[in-house]
Amino acid sequence: MNLPVVQLKPGKDVPLRAGHPWIFSLAIQKEDTHLAPGSCVRVVDNSDRPLGIGTYNPLTNIRVRLLTRDVNEAIDAPFFETRFAQLDTWKRGHLPEKTNGYRLVHAEADGLPGLIIDRYANVFVFQLHTAGMELLRDLIIEALQNTFQPDAIMERSDVEARGQEGLHDRPIKLHRGIVDGQVAFQEHGLTFFADVLKGQKTGFFLDQRDARHALATYARDKHIVNLFSYTGAFSVHALQGGATSVTSVDLSRSALELAQQQIKANGFDPEDEKRCTFLQADVMDLLNDERSLSGTSPDIIVCDPPAFAKHREQTAQAIKAYTDLNMRCLKRLQVGGILMTSSCSGRISAEDFRSLLRIAAGRAGRDVRLLEWIDQPIDHAERLAFPEGRYLKTAILEVTEILA
Repeated sequence: MNLPVVQLKPGKDVPLRAGHPWIFSLAIQKEDTHLAPGSCVRVVDNSDRPLGIGTYNPLTNIRVRLLTRDVNEAIDAPFFETRFAQLDTWKRGHLPEKTNGYRLVHAEADGLPGLIIDRYANVFVFQLHTAGMELLRDLIIEALQNTFQPDAIMERSDVEARGQEGLHDRPIKLHRGIVDGQVAFQEHGLTFFADVLKGQKTGFFLDQRDARHALATYARDKHIVNLFSYTGAFSVHALQGGATSVTSVDLSRSALELAQQQIKANGFDPEDEKRCTFLQADVMDLLNDERSLSGTSPDIIVCDPPAFAKHREQTAQAIKAYTDLNMRCLKRLQVGGILMTSSCSGRISAEDFRSLLRIAAGRAGRDVRLLEWIDQPIDHAERLAFPEGRYLKTAILEVTEILA
């Protein structure tokens, strides 16, 4: 295959040979700077030994993202078909029973940098984050069609990350099939709806599946407050687990309306005010008001906020925000109370999160024990060679003592 060549400096091939998919600008000895962003290139080491094929972008510090280590492999529709089929078989083999909503492609962690594909039953929603994948869009759509014969293929490349690649957001677009509303799918036998047209991300937060399932095991006979509830997936699992009552809190009225639909779809009555409450409110305002939730003494608080740190320069402020938020949650809990708290900020490491939770507990006057630590689910699995892909952290904390 006659592709432009990117040659690395001596020793700079070591991370690549160890499995890391990125090549940074300072690692490059020789490159054709006239290449268009997203072009496919052949990568060689300082002795011209082949290392693989990747996509190139001169506009970013990450110059090349590797797609394959086989320099003779064509990057065409069959390339994607093979990988999609392999990933689908592997992931379905590791998913819980009665689950057909999952991440088919998790970018670098699945060997396809810049590509996200979520599957909701037989509807596929993809995002293109990089200039390389932007140029491969038609091949991706063709491969999805040939591999799965889907009911629909939707693109949601309306993500901030594209700006770092010199790309603009693209309008939400249906490439194949028909989507006339929310898409139903199964998770642990429960029914959920992905709002693939207007919802956040690709329409649902699939990555919290394990945490939602864990909540159900603690929920029996408990009063639960679900903060940042969005469309109420944690609330559904809590009800399934036998919760006495669930209060879902979100700023979005439309999200709360969809939460009610999901609760009803799973056989619970969202109009049963003794068991289901929906509160449209800003979470921080709510926690700052000592009178709020006065009718509810929560046994469990679920706190799954949006990412507070999307960029490096936001990290310090995000740590402060997470600390304050978790302190206020812990103050609402008595001995035996449980806080299930998450961070989806990749800039906040697992140790950062443990540390800020320790500080939050101290400021709240609560001694806590760690019951469970939950990372990304199997369909978002981390590659050890690519620690940059680690982002999701959930801690389940139990209050053991109220300190003076």
